[in-house]
Amino acid sequence: LFRSDSLRQGHQAMVFVHSRKDTGKTAERLVELAREENNLELFQNETHPQFQLIKKEVMKSRNKELVGLFDNGIGIHHAGMLRADRALTERLFSDGLLKVLVCTATLAWGVNLPAHTVVIKGTQIYDPKAGGWRDLGMLDVMQIFGRAGRPQFDKSGEGIIITSHEKLAHYLRLLTSQLPIESQFINSLKDNLNAEVALGTVTNVKEACAWLGYTYLFIRMKMNPLAYGIGWDEVVADPSLSLKQRAFITDAARALDKAKMMRFDEKSGNFYCT
Repeated sequence: LFRSDSLRQGHQAMVFVHSRKDTGKTAERLVELAREENNLELFQNETHPQFQLIKKEVMKSRNKELVGLFDNGIGIHHAGMLRADRALTERLFSDGLLKVLVCTATLAWGVNLPAHTVVIKGTQIYDPKAGGWRDLGMLDVMQIFGRAGRPQFDKSGEGIIITSHEKLAHYLRLLTSQLPIESQFINSLKDNLNAEVALGTVTNVKEACAWLGYTYLFIRMKMNPLAYGIGWDEVVADPSLSLKQRAFITDAARALDKAKMMRFDEKSGNFYCT
């Protein structure tokens, strides 16, 4: 990050790690390295016009890591934080009060929070189902790299992947491949929707449709609708695929309601945790 011109040009960066614990460790290490190399000014946020006002709000948080890192212009974000702290961190980054946000990959599939530079720290992730380590999938890499570049401000974005030397060729091949990669997200839509409802980031059908709209699945649905069981007549009748988007969410919510994983009030469109 320090050797990249991104921060020196005033851009923001997101660093994706693969565990909640690593968000804090990585953020603290960034502060240490910046101090050692006399680069702390790259993260400074004291000149922001809202700094003093926002600092009072930050100090009210019980999350010591969030409070301690704020003065250094660095934030952390993971599912283990209180929803209020996550929302505050998202707002701080969106408003430019945080120069760097260290987060878990779940943020790439949820909130629409782009940055000029995106870093993936490591490509080995622990898979509890398999009981061992596996390589980060290409869909996750593309979803994370999709955060690079803010459409309304930047003409380009920067994606950095940190991996082992033996895996370098593997990821280069995947990243430079001309073959379209189709999403498999539809197979686990119910599980992911249930997780978002449990976290409180999605509370109704409208929010769930917006969440689905940020995924690689929805991008590929529009690019290659036939691969997802969407006929051309449906595309002609609904070019934005908003009706299909809503149908996917509604079907998933009904299945979760039937399984008693959550409550779905179809009349209001609201979701409730069980």
